[in-house]
Amino acid sequence: MTTPQHHPLPSPAAEPMTASRPGMEPREVFGRTAYWPDGVRTYTLAYHGSKQGQIADEADTAILAMDAIQSGEPLEQKLIRDGLRDIRRLKQRLAAIEEELMLAAREGDHRDRMSFRDLGEAIGQHHTTVKERYDRLAVEGRTHPLRRWLTERTPRADLYPTTD
Repeated sequence: MTTPQHHPLPSPAAEPMTASRPGMEPREVFGRTAYWPDGVRTYTLAYHGSKQGQIADEADTAILAMDAIQSGEPLEQKLIRDGLRDIRRLKQRLAAIEEELMLAAREGDHRDRMSFRDLGEAIGQHHTTVKERYDRLAVEGRTHPLRRWLTERTPRADLYPTTD
């Protein structure tokens, strides 16, 4: 098994980006977050590829649903339907990402790996449960159905067996 190359993510401070709103200047800017005079807050996402865009769209729908719920106004059927659909999709994608991070946490030599206790603390599970889950993923190949979506055309795609 080969270990894939890891590319560090740019820090938000290294890439400050602010959304633009015609005729308006932000009241305050912290990295990618801008605060506008009308009370709106924007956060600018930067990503490569359409997969990250899917997650951004689904998270946006969840935020719109949260705003609507907190407004106290009656919720429209379209918002309910779109919100439920996109939240389901987002949860599935996040689960696949979590599993891939668990696999990556145990790669490399023993000094670079996270212990099952550290993994358990990070994801809120007992270390024995994490070990069982890791074995299911890495040894038995029973990975999340969206793992192929997440890793296709990457060096990680064939690192672990899959049982389709």
